[in-house]
Amino acid sequence: MRPKYPSDVTAAFLEMEAQSQVATQRMTLSPTGAPGGPPVAAPVLTQLIETMFFASMATEEGRLNPVGIVFSESPADLDDEAAAWDLVRFGSTMAFDVEHVANLASACAWPRSFLSVVPIEESLVIAGIATPHGRQAFDVDRLVRVVVPKPGVVAVYRGEWEVVRYERGALRTWMPKHRPQLDSIERTVLGGHGRPLSRHARNHLLRIVEAMVELGRGGLLAILGPGEGLPQLFGEEGNPFDTELKRLDPALCLGAAILDIAGVHRAPPPDAPPLAPGKAQAAARAPARPMTGHDRVHRLLDLIVRLTTVDGAVVMSHALDVLAFGAKLPPARGIISEIFAATPDQRMDASWALDARGTRHRAAAAFVSGYPERIAFIVSQDGLAATFQEIEGKVVYWPL
Repeated sequence: MRPKYPSDVTAAFLEMEAQSQVATQRMTLSPTGAPGGPPVAAPVLTQLIETMFFASMATEEGRLNPVGIVFSESPADLDDEAAAWDLVRFGSTMAFDVEHVANLASACAWPRSFLSVVPIEESLVIAGIATPHGRQAFDVDRLVRVVVPKPGVVAVYRGEWEVVRYERGALRTWMPKHRPQLDSIERTVLGGHGRPLSRHARNHLLRIVEAMVELGRGGLLAILGPGEGLPQLFGEEGNPFDTELKRLDPALCLGAAILDIAGVHRAPPPDAPPLAPGKAQAAARAPARPMTGHDRVHRLLDLIVRLTTVDGAVVMSHALDVLAFGAKLPPARGIISEIFAATPDQRMDASWALDARGTRHRAAAAFVSGYPERIAFIVSQDGLAATFQEIEGKVVYWPL
């Protein structure tokens, strides 16, 4: 059954927001534009989606132009340093309608910039052109974006992350319901720190996949289950699957760096050995390292993406510590009888031919088979990204 566009797109977005808890703010629109009015997010979002859908098919001087908008309660939201936006304000606002969006599409040069849409009284207007300037620092923006990359296709984002897409009468979600592994990774990285802004852990992991797609080299990111390390994956050093493995010592602690951004620090595990007296004294004398924050995370992410270009898999712990790269993953513990592909409506009953795929796909499927807490992110050289995971006893290939 085809969705009743665009209301079902709005409903899917709000459902995914509630499930993944990525939203930390609500869109509200009151008759006076003042904060604290009754929340009417669904009507506002539906209007944004519907207008952009028809704008995707409108021509300007005979040309179709992809375009995106970013919605905020006020242009002041884009001036906030934390939002990481540059805003070119218009002297007078323009009505948010198909004609004006199509007319301005070539000026805002999506995906580098967006039309800024804000509420004034009971209407939505275009207030200017907004450019995110914090992408390289991997800032996580919370504003809603609606983009139309080609005619008849609409994608709704929370910040930089696509939540739901409408194309050819079907809905596709970036964060399907069955991603318990990502929830578990979040809990492991955060430990006892349940702060909403630390949803960065999931977002930064997906940013790695996005960068792998942009690089166009393909790659495999294999994330172990809770408590697992290289010994659980390969056994003792020197086994046949360990010969090409490039171990990192110490590991690249992406999870800890993400916590630094949140202003918290990962406590050492209870069974961690104490520092030797000499090392403890040296640590006490050493000056405190300056907090590098987003720059440090950016460097780590860039390095991890580059490691995925080396033949083999990048292996990460459940706490997002990079343990090794160039890994030849062991075969499955048993015969994988069948692989299932997830469909856009999140069914998992379509058979998927693994034999027709390459070594990377077979390794990812074997990695998760029998281990429901593991997850593998795979990117093909043709730019297709997906996960392999075991769900309800099935090995599932899930396109992103």
